[in-house]
Amino acid sequence: MGQTQLLLVVLGAMLVGIAIYVGISMFSANTVEATRNAIIVDLGNFAARANAYYWKLTVQGGGGKSFAGITMSQVFPMNENVNARYFIESVEADQCTITGVGKVVTTNGDSIRVRVRVTTERNIVEILN
Repeated sequence: MGQTQLLLVVLGAMLVGIAIYVGISMFSANTVEATRNAIIVDLGNFAARANAYYWKLTVQGGGGKSFAGITMSQVFPMNENVNARYFIESVEADQCTITGVGKVVTTNGDSIRVRVRVTTERNIVEILN
């Protein structure tokens, strides 16, 4: 093999390696974004259930216009699903905060974290990572 042919083979191998690296990076970024969106959707559903707990009478197993006493099992029967692990971070009479920690790890090694603050008037979603 001539020197030119060897150079072309090495250059071709480098291009293939770079293309594979870029493809894996794009796939990883898409996975993180899809998981983050799924966690946000889950937290929206949990916020609706927490709000239903707030408005339900205490004799019916609700909060009686208070979030005090709410637990994750009253919002969702399990603490986790395929997207993330969920827990109630804080509870006050007029609001509660539910956090989801994703099962997919981002490129910098952190887990995806999203939080929703539930009030009677609105739900505020905060992307932590």
